[in-house]
Amino acid sequence: MKCKVAIAEEMGAPFVIEEAELAEPKDYEVRLKVMTCTICHSDLHGIRGEHGPYEGCATAGHEIAGIIDAVGDKVTYVKPGDRVLCGVVRAGCGVCDNCLRNRSWFCENLPPVAFRAPGPYTRSNGKIPIQTNLGATGFAEYTNAHEAFLCKIDDDIPYAVASALACGFITGFGAILNRCQVKPGESVAVVGCGGVGLSAVQGARVSGACPIYAIDVLDSKLELAKKCGATHTINAKNCNPVDAVKEIYRYGADHTIIAVAGEGIKRQAVDITAPWGQTVIIGHGLREEEMMHEFSAMEFLSGKRFTGSVMGAVTLRRDIAKYMDYYRKGIVDIDCMLTNRFTLDQLNEAFYDSEHGALKNIVVVGGEK
Repeated sequence: MKCKVAIAEEMGAPFVIEEAELAEPKDYEVRLKVMTCTICHSDLHGIRGEHGPYEGCATAGHEIAGIIDAVGDKVTYVKPGDRVLCGVVRAGCGVCDNCLRNRSWFCENLPPVAFRAPGPYTRSNGKIPIQTNLGATGFAEYTNAHEAFLCKIDDDIPYAVASALACGFITGFGAILNRCQVKPGESVAVVGCGGVGLSAVQGARVSGACPIYAIDVLDSKLELAKKCGATHTINAKNCNPVDAVKEIYRYGADHTIIAVAGEGIKRQAVDITAPWGQTVIIGHGLREEEMMHEFSAMEFLSGKRFTGSVMGAVTLRRDIAKYMDYYRKGIVDIDCMLTNRFTLDQLNEAFYDSEHGALKNIVVVGGEK
């Protein structure tokens, strides 16, 4: 079938919206009518080749919510008409060693996930754009996806909220609950208060953490962090955040989340962390910008840990169901992180807005409910 899709002619180029031929879904694939797709900074990285260079044209968008339009012959999880989100975390087969050990994102029996793979669209000139993110293409009227990337969403969950759940929210919130496993009364510092960082702040609040330090350079984001549960806000432009945290508790934070990229931030985050605590990296820049030469192994003899978190270490269909219930009951606020709404034709404007401070812009493709 033919549908509109946003295509960058080359690495880093602006998008053009054109009609292309979408292939029929394969055995385990679905065709998804895209309703909304929120913009993640990974989309910015991907289209610029910062996840790895590529040649030729490309598509983007991975925080997708929509309606199942058609299914391949071997699809069993969904049927046409189902409301779903589609992200970058696989549900897993449920029977391999990694799935049985709650590491379904490392499932051994599903096809490996990959950036920069050929997508399902064929342009009028015969070229096939690559997908710069995993799973599917969200900046399009329709897209194909493997059913493993899907999670059903309840009828009372707005599509835009489901889009945020597909990546940004679970990345920050899940890092607190699943990777850090924060206990009541432990302290959490969140460096970077974009969508992922604010989700981590909410995770810390739900976990009973206290104090919760929110660190950023924009007062507007720090004000929102207070609404999300931060007990202390620190503007890193006005002070040394290491000193500011240790003025409140001289040892530092039990858990420090890095939700932003930038020179010196990893060093700073480790210094914020207590001698027994852990520093968890989520935000990153280019690979060559993330080489760390300023640490000594001796710093970790006290038990301090430095680790990472990918997609909140979630078990997709178990955790999304729980987070939808949190949203429904008002335990978490996802709406506060959703900012401006754009049409597919306004995608370049939406990207510019996202790069210059917007938290979570929504590209509305098929409509919202």
